Amino acid sequence: MPDLERNKKELSFGRRLARLGAAWRRQVDHDLREYGLTEATWRPVLYLGLLPPPVRQTDLVRALEIEAPSVARLLDVLERRDLVFRSPDHEDKRSKLVSLTEKGERTARQVRHAVEAVSSRLLHGISTPELLACYSVFERIEANLCKKPAQPPQTVALR
Repeated sequence: MPDLERNKKELSFGRRLARLGAAWRRQVDHDLREYGLTEATWRPVLYLGLLPPPVRQTDLVRALEIEAPSVARLLDVLERRDLVFRSPDHEDKRSKLVSLTEKGERTARQVRHAVEAVSSRLLHGISTPELLACYSVFERIEANLCKKPAQPPQTVALR
């Protein structure tokens, strides 16, 4: 690929990735609408269904990559809907443990099913080698995110 073409792809890569991620989540939202769930509510339920219970609220904050006060408000909503309950963490008095209720576990299964259905639909026609190559690229990008630059990026002076 000529440098100019690669440069164009690099410049649009992040935007396209973000747009695809948002579109993917909207598809899951659409499939879960009948259950009264939105991205804000289905994501915590999904993570709580995937992580070994009980989950420290701080670990859920890290998993969701959302600010702690926002997660606390979401958990308030999910508690009122009888999907989760919080209990004191006896090992860390500052922390709460979050678990799914019985209703929350059923909802987590519905969410997992919707996520799997959307994944199957959107990955239709993509071969295993293509998927593995894409996954490999994601892993390298994530590794690059963790690296500290050797030198600070050069800035262009505006005049």
